[in-house]
Amino acid sequence: MVFDDKDLRPVRGMRDLTPEEYYPMLQIFDKLAKVAESFGYLRVETPALEHYEILKAKAGEDVINEIYYFKDKAGREVGLRFDMTVPVARVVSYRVDVPKPIRWYYITKVWRYDEPQHGRYREFHQFGIEFIGSSSVRADAEVLAVGVEALRALGIGDFRIRINDRRIIDQLLGRLGISNEVRPSVLRIMDKRGKVPDDELLRMLKDLGLSSDVAQEVLRLANTSEGIDKAIDSFREFGVSDEFIKYYSELIDLLDMYGVRNYMDLDMGIVRGLDYYTGIVFEMYVPDYKLSVGGGGRYDNLIEIYSGKPMPASGFAMGIERLLEVLEQRGLIKHANPQIDYYIYVLGNDRNYLALGYRLASNLRVRGNKVIVDTGEKSLRSALEYASKVNVRYFVIVGPREVSQGFVKVRDMSSWSEREVPLTEFGINTKGE
Repeated sequence: MVFDDKDLRPVRGMRDLTPEEYYPMLQIFDKLAKVAESFGYLRVETPALEHYEILKAKAGEDVINEIYYFKDKAGREVGLRFDMTVPVARVVSYRVDVPKPIRWYYITKVWRYDEPQHGRYREFHQFGIEFIGSSSVRADAEVLAVGVEALRALGIGDFRIRINDRRIIDQLLGRLGISNEVRPSVLRIMDKRGKVPDDELLRMLKDLGLSSDVAQEVLRLANTSEGIDKAIDSFREFGVSDEFIKYYSELIDLLDMYGVRNYMDLDMGIVRGLDYYTGIVFEMYVPDYKLSVGGGGRYDNLIEIYSGKPMPASGFAMGIERLLEVLEQRGLIKHANPQIDYYIYVLGNDRNYLALGYRLASNLRVRGNKVIVDTGEKSLRSALEYASKVNVRYFVIVGPREVSQGFVKVRDMSSWSEREVPLTEFGINTKGE
């Protein structure tokens, strides 16, 4: 059976990552992991499949519709994880032995049945951290600081973290007379700000039964955005309670101690689409890129849903594919095959010389080099052409004449220069053998 070309392509919304695409991504993984571990976070992984009831418990209507859901062969309802916060919360719910607070991070795949478009895939990678077991404002400041240092580590250039608070929004919506039942729908509409025109948002708010004046006030709230230093003044103008003003005064001070305050803005339209957020929420943006590259916040009730025990938590996740796109746009990522250090080509079919070639390769690998040994099917010219295509740094020729004199020829593939290198430099002594 021969498949059609369309059947050989990945499932819609998913991608094949060949080496020239995957290795730049691995470099991003490495930089982000180092930042997380420098703050004392430890790496975790969970199964791709979760019980469907676990996933939908606090996801929110929009996200529930994006879950890859199916029944397994035993008839159990399962789904692919749409983020890592929910699986991590599930793990913490039964692993009561883990000392608190918990600092965990992850770099892994997640899945959402979203409409594929620019910056949106159905299978994608996330880097994120979860700080579990602390309700302190210092925990929120730390999470934001890790986010800043992660973006700094990528050398991404200018970026902004836009902060808001679900508690404050909830308080202000309550003062507008919006009932608890309607507020989740209002939040979902606010979350669409910037994605649909304001007049469309107003229509959607009125469709919920809000009066024209209340809908206008919700929109004014959603469009309030300024530097973090002016946040306290805005909160006072809106009549936010003193407890939240005290919290944000302390948060801003802590962010200043971390040296990251200047990256922060207040944006009262940021509410995040997931229903599990309970406090501070934020999203990360870079200039000239319309989508956020990350986001997170505090979710103090999620673990309690699973375990029945209160457990405060805060965290964020970044989209690796989006970060990669931004770096590509700025010319900071080059897609190419990763470099192979050595390609060893043995002239002829003599077993002794072939054994020497394998010894040479083994010694180079022990020193940390990436080494290919030719399979004997290519001419010297073809092997050189191939080595150039797969990004080899040095081409080593093992020949009878050279070996009899105690050396091999090494060609630098970038300059095309060639030199004779003693075998002893590679840890091989052929005398007396």
